[in-house]
Amino acid sequence: MALVKGGVALIKLFFRSIMIIALSVLLFDCAGNSYKKMSIENPEKLLSIQDSLILARGNDNGVLAALAIANNSLAEKFMEQGDYNLAATYFSKALTLNETNTESKYGLLLAEGRAMVKKGNKNGIWDAIEKYSKASSLYPNSGEPFYLTAIAYTKLGDTDFDLILESYEKSISLELDDQLRAEVLKKYEHAKKRKTKLDSFWK
Repeated sequence: MALVKGGVALIKLFFRSIMIIALSVLLFDCAGNSYKKMSIENPEKLLSIQDSLILARGNDNGVLAALAIANNSLAEKFMEQGDYNLAATYFSKALTLNETNTESKYGLLLAEGRAMVKKGNKNGIWDAIEKYSKASSLYPNSGEPFYLTAIAYTKLGDTDFDLILESYEKSISLELDDQLRAEVLKKYEHAKKRKTKLDSFWK
């Protein structure tokens, strides 16, 4: 009888352990999903607890991935606002969380390049063109780096229209979202008109 009771107790303990493990896995998964959702919908809120999360769950790849996404999201926001230095800061933070993240590497190269072009220093603009070239190797189908290259060449002095137009044409041949494509086409047409005007002047 004692053996039976002991066996029942062991079985109950076994099932209780299984339930605790299952519940822990469920809670872990829910938290991971919650952080991932927050990284997209409210990145600022997630990043406000970034240090605490890293301290508590710094080995959790799901949490680190969510934090990287949140940093990328904020970086994109600052890119849209034209604050390229701050965008570069957040892309860099994302890379410290996930150093293999191609999106972060790509974004950082574009942000740094745009900051250099905005500053207007000639050597800096050449460095920016080099960064855009590296960015294009990360996403070969993206037309954005070539569009930014065309802008950089224009900033250097819009007399070398062959390089400018070639960059615009390469950009147009690749993937661009509708809004950016419209912007590229507008600037491309403007550059062609300026080239025609300049060619006519020298005839």
